[in-house]
Amino acid sequence: MILLILLLLAYTQSPVQGIWNLRAGLETEGIPAVTGASIYNRVNMASATELSSDEMLRRINGGDNSMIVPLTALLVSEGKAELAEIYWELEGFELPATRKDLLDALAWFGRYELYPVMALEPAIPPDMQESMHSGQCGAVCALGWMTTREDGLFHGEDLVSPSDIRILSNYFPQVSPVMKYITGEALEYMFRTTTGVL
Repeated sequence: MILLILLLLAYTQSPVQGIWNLRAGLETEGIPAVTGASIYNRVNMASATELSSDEMLRRINGGDNSMIVPLTALLVSEGKAELAEIYWELEGFELPATRKDLLDALAWFGRYELYPVMALEPAIPPDMQESMHSGQCGAVCALGWMTTREDGLFHGEDLVSPSDIRILSNYFPQVSPVMKYITGEALEYMFRTTTGVL
């Protein structure tokens, strides 16, 4: 009952951030967290406090699901509640795809459409000029399958965003424009089953 009251209070103060503060075991507006995550954090957080989010993600990718709660807590404390929600939903069994993962999939499964465009030497975003798929990146952007960010850079390390998904859905009907994220496994399945390219 007390937990329900605390959750309701947190929700009225900050609908997204408050809930995720409590879920991640953090204090919200002076309300101490009393969730399972809070108890977990007291026992296990000490071992993760020195780790960066990148290191936690590497460990999750290696199968260490115990990093989900510390990662969620870190992201929430940095004000990244939506990102925390994505990792929490996936429970460490999969990671959401990055823009580079999406580019890699498009470079392989869309290669026959990309080759003629690459021959025209389209502009390559500055941060991708030295990458393995620099030519494909230029072609993917030229075709409109993906776009650069507002600063003109590709930002391959960013997660595939809802905006990226909406753009992609204009060219690939198998991509639902309402998806919030795409996992790596879903990304490969999505293109393999519709393009017929192996």
